[in-house]
Amino acid sequence: MLEEKTFVGGISTPDNSRHFVTSLARGLEILQAFRPGEGPLGNNEIAKRTRLPRSTVSRLTSTLLQLGFLTYRKSTGKYEPSPAVLSLGYTYLANNKLRLLSRPLMHDLAKQVGLGVALATRVQLNMMYVETVRGADESTLRLEVGSFLPIATTAVGRAFLCKLPDGEKNFLLDHVRRKAADEWPRIKKGIDQAEKDYADFGYCLSIGDWHPSFHAVGAAALDNSTGDIVAFNCGGSTYLVTEATLREEVGPRLVGLARSVEVMCGLD
Repeated sequence: MLEEKTFVGGISTPDNSRHFVTSLARGLEILQAFRPGEGPLGNNEIAKRTRLPRSTVSRLTSTLLQLGFLTYRKSTGKYEPSPAVLSLGYTYLANNKLRLLSRPLMHDLAKQVGLGVALATRVQLNMMYVETVRGADESTLRLEVGSFLPIATTAVGRAFLCKLPDGEKNFLLDHVRRKAADEWPRIKKGIDQAEKDYADFGYCLSIGDWHPSFHAVGAAALDNSTGDIVAFNCGGSTYLVTEATLREEVGPRLVGLARSVEVMCGLD
């Protein structure tokens, strides 16, 4: 039986595969431990977040510092990602066809409905925004590129799950179930409803499931040439948008956006 190691985000990967480089994986875990808006982290905080021994974390942060991927703040004794990390992310953003095709359509939709529109892809058990367009109302919840959202309780995450082949979806949901523990029945109920809505209408909803003051609708797009999947969401504060508006007006337009992106992917 293969030994398993749980990485940041909750996905288990075999440690003893001959193609698996544990030291590289642990270095990437260190970089993934930093999250938008949370500021610098010390070795103790990183060790708790990654569940790695503090001695291992100390060696890895020292190596990443020497390679230029971390910056050390003497005033706090903590580390934070350096601009070199941004260069890696920028390469992905600049080369991502689905993102480039989606941007103008997202701007058009945001103007039409007055709500924020975002594009995300999966990272472990989260969805990460790779493009965002703000709505007309500045008071709505704002999340920028690089922000993480849970895959199972958000409209964008549920849409992504609904687009996956059953085997991949069940694999991810099994990890969500293990991590969620007592919360799983509530989460599963929301996913079941999302699957029904997606089958019937091409979109799914999160009505206060992720954040009590936020409603959103999600749809997903597939690039058949690569197999890449992305998901879109559109929504706003509860006082700004109702479930009926998302179902009757916004959802069908978001589905249209996703289908347009898929058609354009096939034109290359």
